[in-house]
Amino acid sequence: MDKNREKEMEVRLSRAWNETIGNSQRRRIQEVWKKTKEKKELSREDKRLAEILLEHKQYQEIWETVPLHPEKITGGVNPYLHVYLHLAIENQIAEENPRQVNRYLSRRLSQGEDRHTIIHDIVSVFSEYLFDALRYRKPFDRLKYAQRLAEMSEML
Repeated sequence: MDKNREKEMEVRLSRAWNETIGNSQRRRIQEVWKKTKEKKELSREDKRLAEILLEHKQYQEIWETVPLHPEKITGGVNPYLHVYLHLAIENQIAEENPRQVNRYLSRRLSQGEDRHTIIHDIVSVFSEYLFDALRYRKPFDRLKYAQRLAEMSEML
């Protein structure tokens, strides 16, 4: 996908996310961040989210202050959406569903690539199909998503 289309998709996806579930998920991030700092017990999925929050040091001030329009601070990136896309991929990896995610990740890791960079590449593919589902108000096409990941794995 070219950079202009990717940026446009990111802006539209961010807007749709903010309009639908943004507020509740910002609160969840704030709660998980607080529990993480206080070393309180977290559910399995919240542990994954906490790891992602800790991994994104550039956004930690945002987790502390919870600004209404964080994309103004981060150069247009919606950090809440960003970590939730990470979480979606981490959940797919944990559940091995679709299994093509794990296959792609494993192949790239075996080539010595950085895991975080690989996750971003998977997020990019996932976002494309998510954006289409939101734009056309249709179900997420898991089959095409899995096929695309399989094709990417075969090209390695």
